[in-house]
Amino acid sequence: LEYVNMRLVTIYNQDKDFSDASGVSNGGGSTLDFITTSSEGSADYVQVTFTLGPQYEVNANSDLDPSSSVRAGKGAFFADAESAGEMTHKCDEYTGELATLMAQDCSPNSVMCASPTSIPDQFVSYNIPLGVNYLPLATNDLSVNIFVHMVVSAIVKESARSGAGFENTRNEGGNPFQAKTTLFASIPVVAGGVNIFC
Repeated sequence: LEYVNMRLVTIYNQDKDFSDASGVSNGGGSTLDFITTSSEGSADYVQVTFTLGPQYEVNANSDLDPSSSVRAGKGAFFADAESAGEMTHKCDEYTGELATLMAQDCSPNSVMCASPTSIPDQFVSYNIPLGVNYLPLATNDLSVNIFVHMVVSAIVKESARSGAGFENTRNEGGNPFQAKTTLFASIPVVAGGVNIFC
């Protein structure tokens, strides 16, 4: 894996009911039509991006990023998050209010937990839902971090060989070599470090 990056995203609750908005009074009084947002009930997710070497491609028979392997959590250190039971399978928790908030018109419309079926430019982007009001208040002392732990499984291009001389190799019969690795990364929750929508 190369050029691993992470991005924290918060989607606020968009208020489309303008009846309680203070507007400009015109004679009989009217409400100014504007959109307000609320930090209450915000949906948070983390985007993980990386590139694979040109010798790798997606296995048509399995996910590049198996959702069952994807875990995320928060804490000062990974060991703290692990021992506190924070490192959970977030893709299994993508339901209810979290999914509703992320489906708003003003959200970036990012698909969660979707493993790419092809990587023509070798670039991979994977979005992991964290939860509702999941991100704590930002600080600049690096005391709170978001951790991601996931498996990346690909096949090696042009390794599917068979015939004389390949009878006893691991890919006997023309099956390509499978390559797996574990991506472990973290990003601190700092002031100005969260991308906000809505």
